[in-house]
Amino acid sequence: MSGGGASPSAATGAAPPPSLASEASLDKRQRYIVVYNEAPLSAYKGELRGLPAPKRLAAGLSGVGRLDVHSAAARGYVQHLGEVQADHEQSIRGLIGRSPRVDFRMRHALNGMVAELSQSEADRIAQLAEVRFVEPYMEYKQATDVGPTLIGAPALWNAAPTGFRGEGMVVGIIDSGINFGSPAFAAVDDTGYHHVNPLGAGTYLGTCAPGGVDEGRCNDKLIGGYDFVCNAPGNQCGVADIREEPGFGDTNSHGSHVASTTAGNAWTATYRGHSLRISGVAPRANIIAYDACYTEISTGRGLCPNVSTVRSIDQAIADGVVDVINYSIGGGSNPWTEATSLSFLNATDAGIYVAAAAGNDGPASYTSDHLEPWVATTAASQHGRGTFAWVLSVSGPGAVPGDLQAIELTEGSGGTPFTTAVPNNTPVKISAGIDTANDGCAAFPANTFQGAVAVVRRGTCNFTDKVANAAAAGAVAVVIANNQVTGLSPSVPGATVPAFVASQADSNALRNFANANGNTSTGGILYPSVITTNTVDQLADFSSRGPADTFDIIKPEITAPGVDILAVTAGTTISGFEQQVGLLSGTSMASPHHAGAAALVRQARPGWSVAEVKSALMMTAKQEVLKEDGVTQADAHAMGSGRIQVDQAIRAGLVLNETTANYRAANPASGGDVSALNLASMAKYNCATSCSFTRTFRNVLPTRQTWTGKVQGLSALVSPSLFTLNPGETKTVKITVSTNSQASNGNFNFGKLVLTPSGGDTSQPLLRLPIAVAVQPPRLTATESSALTLAQGGSGSVNLRLGNVGGSNLDWQIDNTGSGGRTLVAQLPNNANGRRSTRFTDAASVGARAQLSADDFTLTDATAISRIVADGFVNGGNLTTSTNINWSIFRDVGGNPEGNPESTPQLALWSYTSTYNGTGVSTSGFATINLNLAAAGQNVNLAPGRYWLVVSVRAPLATSWFWFNATSGDNVYRGAIINPDGSGAWTATAGAPGMAYQLSGSNSCGATWIGAPSRAFGRIAVGANVDTTVQISAAGLAPGSYSGYVCVASNDPLRPKAALRVALTVQAAP
Repeated sequence: MSGGGASPSAATGAAPPPSLASEASLDKRQRYIVVYNEAPLSAYKGELRGLPAPKRLAAGLSGVGRLDVHSAAARGYVQHLGEVQADHEQSIRGLIGRSPRVDFRMRHALNGMVAELSQSEADRIAQLAEVRFVEPYMEYKQATDVGPTLIGAPALWNAAPTGFRGEGMVVGIIDSGINFGSPAFAAVDDTGYHHVNPLGAGTYLGTCAPGGVDEGRCNDKLIGGYDFVCNAPGNQCGVADIREEPGFGDTNSHGSHVASTTAGNAWTATYRGHSLRISGVAPRANIIAYDACYTEISTGRGLCPNVSTVRSIDQAIADGVVDVINYSIGGGSNPWTEATSLSFLNATDAGIYVAAAAGNDGPASYTSDHLEPWVATTAASQHGRGTFAWVLSVSGPGAVPGDLQAIELTEGSGGTPFTTAVPNNTPVKISAGIDTANDGCAAFPANTFQGAVAVVRRGTCNFTDKVANAAAAGAVAVVIANNQVTGLSPSVPGATVPAFVASQADSNALRNFANANGNTSTGGILYPSVITTNTVDQLADFSSRGPADTFDIIKPEITAPGVDILAVTAGTTISGFEQQVGLLSGTSMASPHHAGAAALVRQARPGWSVAEVKSALMMTAKQEVLKEDGVTQADAHAMGSGRIQVDQAIRAGLVLNETTANYRAANPASGGDVSALNLASMAKYNCATSCSFTRTFRNVLPTRQTWTGKVQGLSALVSPSLFTLNPGETKTVKITVSTNSQASNGNFNFGKLVLTPSGGDTSQPLLRLPIAVAVQPPRLTATESSALTLAQGGSGSVNLRLGNVGGSNLDWQIDNTGSGGRTLVAQLPNNANGRRSTRFTDAASVGARAQLSADDFTLTDATAISRIVADGFVNGGNLTTSTNINWSIFRDVGGNPEGNPESTPQLALWSYTSTYNGTGVSTSGFATINLNLAAAGQNVNLAPGRYWLVVSVRAPLATSWFWFNATSGDNVYRGAIINPDGSGAWTATAGAPGMAYQLSGSNSCGATWIGAPSRAFGRIAVGANVDTTVQISAAGLAPGSYSGYVCVASNDPLRPKAALRVALTVQAAP
């Protein structure tokens, strides 16, 4: 990728930069990732004379062991890259006229550097021939006991003769750090097992080395750690509203929870009154912590700079001992042009398995993170054990309604913990101001709640004040009555009595019961907590879903427990919380189950490649998974292959391998075919009539084995449907799916290839590969505009070419009645780079209110605007992080928009603001924004003239929306920085033909001078074209210019009636 602008991973370009408050701000510097063209060590295959490829360690039958980063060949190539980078940096110095500050250089996962550059400098560097792309600083959000048992880990732990508990495996956790003092990470677990340090006793990596900030914190279990977020390249320590500390200690909890779920020791923890045995999935694996995330104090969010995540992956490869990485962090929407995604590709090439979280934006479709084919993406489900609930039980007076006998409470954080039961005859007193907005914000009369549980309404003041006022009036515990339907987990630092929240419905029921009995209710709060249950293998409603944009791949790929997972947490300081555990839910919690399972499989089957391990986990997964309603069978876009069964995965008789070269070549932007990758799933976004997949299987059994193949749920042929393989042999199988009976509406249909052992060892587990295929509707293309000049009274014709670029037959006819839709602008995205168009929610820290982009269009006739599609992407997230979206149309004044939507919105001819999921608004792809004006209640009619469209998103800088550059246009578009005082001018930008958008309108069909067509109707096959000639007559027309529309009605659902413009010039008769 080259050229200016930003990409889903590339550079911001010549448009005004995002973090400056004036025109001089064009030169303010921020961090960028500069990636060079030469292969990093992990991807180097010996192409250069005199520099052999680095060796592999422990290569099994597949010949793809972990990269030996310490070999002479590896050291030689890394040294060579250092020399190459020095040359590149000299070129950069010559280009920009200075030596940029370099935070670090990468040579293992990527060949590149993190440097501080201005936006204009980054744009110029991106043009260098030796530079692959430049990616601006951005931040990814984190994707926030019984689980190991559910996925079958104990069967491996206890397998004869020695079991597999992760011995000899090293897992890398890229996250917020680790609670290093927890028993989960001790060198000796509570059974007496002493971990073996693969580096040698007393030898540690990173900041645990002598003199490091974490010296003394590592042991034979936790063998290393790094801090890439406090100082360079993250540089977050000492920043306002950020909690981060030197070293890899954790003050967020996310990293500790993830690490202990993946590979924490088995130990007995105490939680809410219960002693519980908990364990990671691979409890005897070693751990390296890569601290790449910090905490935003005001929101509690965990955020992970891309410069820190890329640095972590680079280090994990350089360490040379990591077998599995867990990455419970977002991103990965553009696999082939995102720095973190490409780093993971090279990590897999180096022999590291990468498990990642699918994200928590479900249950909506097209929300899954990590669409990389080489990353194993994980959905979240329930495991049967629910929460550890604090329960308020009302005991009287008199008969108590059933819903008041077990009210579930949410405990506040930061105050006095609840450790002793409140007796069942304790008064439960409702505040007299329970229905006021400021209940509990002022002192209560003395003894108002003496010896009672106080119930006080949420609102106006902070929770700590409410609790303090109730406690001062004698309360032994306080229940905050929620005033909203949404849940609440209150922070009550300094509270001297236990504090809880009850739901709005339960709170109102408590109030009503008290009103009926004169406020004499009694009850108690149970201790220990009540352990609830839930439905096993029911998907979490938050678990993100596919499809994976238009990529022909199924994402997420696999499901694991991720709801109410009990594991190690951390406090707000790096020590003092060593025994702390807690419940967290999210695909962040599912991914470490997956990572731990991968570690067990890698230990048990060292001869399998990374791709083969992934295929075994997928093909042996349990497919009986329910959607969030607890009733409906989940489809592949929700659960992937199903819920992990690691005990079955190691028994898989067949596996599938894939190469890094094929992953790279599959990039659709370069004409690649993702569906052709040798994955344990099959998908086709447009399977018109039929589509075929080939998959190559390897027999990993020690014996000869026969298999039969059959597709269930779809009409398909398998060839060969019966095959026999000797140990180590491979067989390529072709699966042809017929979609003749499938509706051409773009909806996916699902099936699966089932491979059944039919000879040899028939006790082998069934292997199942999910299939998802859709037939896209027809899509009309046409000659949008024609011109003809006739003499007065003369006649002629125009030729119209109609085509079908959809997925099914297009039926059409000429219909010159009514009105038809017209494509006014069709500038398609380059899917590589773009320009920020964001109104900042964090303007104070950015130093600007907005950075905006605009593109022009010209109307030749009065037109009603009907649809606007703006193609874009969000760096570090998706549109769910946005506050709103704005569309504005301005008139042209002097070659620029007359105003802008941030400081002069009143100058817009039309403006509309909505949330990303508002009426008439839809999103797709990376972050393409679609507005149907009629559905949104908008009526926009424009006279002929030149106009400017501005589409912008209100969001933080870190998750800015970028408007894709287009592949075509008039090379005229604008950018603007809106400063804190509202000043800022539109300026010309360059580097692309324009912005990527499609603008549709409608015009009246027909004209008196438009005659009959030579062909009035027909059917156009997929990919075909037809021509029709329309007669034009100038009879009775005065000399001058005329415009009219030939309208084509069709079964194209997006454009059921197309208006094709005909411009007629009538000249005076000679």
